Amino acid sequence: MNEAGAADARAWTYQALTARFAADLAAVERAIAANLGSDNELLATMAAHVATSGGKRLRPLLAILCARLQGYGGGGVVPLGNAVEYLHAATLLHDDVLDQAELRRGAPSANALWGNHLAVLGGDFLYTTAFDLLLAAAPREVIRVLCRCSLDMVDGEVLQRRWRNRPDLEEATYVAIVQRKTASLIAGCCRSGALLAGADTAVVEALGRFGSALGTAFQMIDDTLDYLADPDRLGKALGGDLRQGTVTLPLIHLLRREAIPAEQERIRGIIGRGAATDAEVDWIAGLLREHRCGESAMASAREFAAEARGALEPLAGTELRAALLAAADFVIERNY
Repeated sequence: MNEAGAADARAWTYQALTARFAADLAAVERAIAANLGSDNELLATMAAHVATSGGKRLRPLLAILCARLQGYGGGGVVPLGNAVEYLHAATLLHDDVLDQAELRRGAPSANALWGNHLAVLGGDFLYTTAFDLLLAAAPREVIRVLCRCSLDMVDGEVLQRRWRNRPDLEEATYVAIVQRKTASLIAGCCRSGALLAGADTAVVEALGRFGSALGTAFQMIDDTLDYLADPDRLGKALGGDLRQGTVTLPLIHLLRREAIPAEQERIRGIIGRGAATDAEVDWIAGLLREHRCGESAMASAREFAAEARGALEPLAGTELRAALLAAADFVIERNY
């Protein structure tokens, strides 16, 4: 990084980013609420329950800054930010159904309130509305990118389901699941913003690599926090993955520890059975702390964060690179 780029990087924080793009983010927030209209009041209410319930809004922010900091001055960032948040919200609705989750962001999940059937339809409504917005306002290249992301997310979910209740899941397969299910949309947000700004192919590809690595780190941290975070701050019960028989990175690292064969055998039985009890979740969380598996999982996340930062070398010295470095720092440092 040259001196100008280093100075820019020191100046940016995630809070500064959200302040810089506050007007665009506020416009996206208004659009998220306004575009949920339907003649079916229940359908609109159900979709709004998850789409307007807050969240980090990382995906719209990445799309906005990847467009604005490359000189894009048009209004297309609003429908783009709206659409990517709807795509994300749709996956949350569907995931909660698949996982039989009762809480989402500290509130009852849509499936807990209205049942699985209607929650699935609410997710379908959000997916379809997202692409309706894109067809009206986005270039074909952006729509193609986000269609590919949607296919990847389905592929990732199916792959994860295939490995449910299987303690033999290896880290490489876990990463493949994460890169499809979570990282693909974050990468798509970065690529879409760049495409909206008319960036050249090298920049679009660099931002795609950044988003993929950052999204992988993001999910690794989420999976670690699922065992070790403050449940009130996390907004859901701890151990949700384990309760469903889903093996994630901290557990993979724990199952590598050769010094605890008896504990490992019990853990494998819990994974294979599914439906872990509160006591079992607490016991495994204690083992994760004792054997520093949360720390080792976070170290893996930091490696992907470093990969994300490295992908930005073609943008050295630019304001965009500095802003994205701040976003990467936020992802790594968060505790919720």
